[in-house]
Amino acid sequence: MTVRKHQYFYTYDTVGSFLRPEKLKQAYGQVESGEISPEEFTEIQHDATKELVKKEIAHGLHVVSDGEYNRKNFFIDFLAGLKGVKVVPNGFKLNFSGQELVDDGLKLVGKIGYNPEHRFFTDYGFLQSIIPADVQAKVTIPAPTPLLFEGEFSVISNYRDFYTSREEYLADILKAYQQTVAHFYELGLRYLQLDDPWLLGVTLPIAGMQGNENGERVEKLENEIVSVIQQIIETAPEDMIIATHICRGNFHSASLGGGTYASITNVLQQLPYDAFFMEYDDMQADGDFEPLAKIHRAQPQAVFVLGLVTTKSAQLEAKQDLQHKILQAMDVVPLHNLSLSPQCGFASTKEGNDLNEKQQWDKIDLVVQTARDTWKTDACRFD
Repeated sequence: MTVRKHQYFYTYDTVGSFLRPEKLKQAYGQVESGEISPEEFTEIQHDATKELVKKEIAHGLHVVSDGEYNRKNFFIDFLAGLKGVKVVPNGFKLNFSGQELVDDGLKLVGKIGYNPEHRFFTDYGFLQSIIPADVQAKVTIPAPTPLLFEGEFSVISNYRDFYTSREEYLADILKAYQQTVAHFYELGLRYLQLDDPWLLGVTLPIAGMQGNENGERVEKLENEIVSVIQQIIETAPEDMIIATHICRGNFHSASLGGGTYASITNVLQQLPYDAFFMEYDDMQADGDFEPLAKIHRAQPQAVFVLGLVTTKSAQLEAKQDLQHKILQAMDVVPLHNLSLSPQCGFASTKEGNDLNEKQQWDKIDLVVQTARDTWKTDACRFD
């Protein structure tokens, strides 16, 4: 396994999604119903993105995203843009601590494949065109992990209609991702994040993998996940930052729950990411920092971006408490392998979390100031 090396990573960052303005929220439905044209929707999206980028820079962020304004859901829109994938209206349901998410589902209508005309490429081009030269763009897409699940927790359940073997299906997923990463790089992108709450999905009751009788099934799935992600990262250009975000679900400020990072440390140790965004806003639910020590030994190049500032509520954390937790993390990982961020995005879906825009930016300001006071620099440097 190749160990990737980079000169620096940022001491603070965001996961990627931001609250949508009301006009954009309405536009998602209007374009679907035909009330506005796709061109009118794009204009609304672009106007909102321009305003967001201005605010990101004004609040001290050196890495900016488009807020995921180009999609309704953090993972469905990207996967739906691949060849061979079709949207099934209202075909995806999950229960988030009592709140039910009903969204578009996906099915295969052919073999899965890379799409050179994927809208995400155009959206990245627009983002890159509106940021200053000293600001870095980040694009977030889902990791391939949800495509690998079967049963009730699967995202695509009919792949056997088009594939005679599991191996052939996995090979096409890998190729589609490798080509997608390569094209983003050709377009100029140097920072890609693969969002992966499904990694903790193995521990959820809905996945149907709990119990000793499912040990071989879990091991097989984990090996598949590791193999596909390793190959995506290892074929990516070395000067392209490849990060991941691993959370416990996020919809309307509710989580899916599931296990802690200790329950998937054996998987994380094998993934050569440049950065792991990990949520720690609720230490009782998320567990302690001990898993980071094991992952660090296996992946010494990686930065652990501590999601200590919650995006689930408006309550603003105390800077001293955040710094105390950073000191605790330093007991297991060196400071130059740590960074700070909000715990998750502010709007993994178009609905957004239960806080307002001012409260969102107060959270960002807290992250930026705490990081600057702690690291005394905006970027960590490595040997």
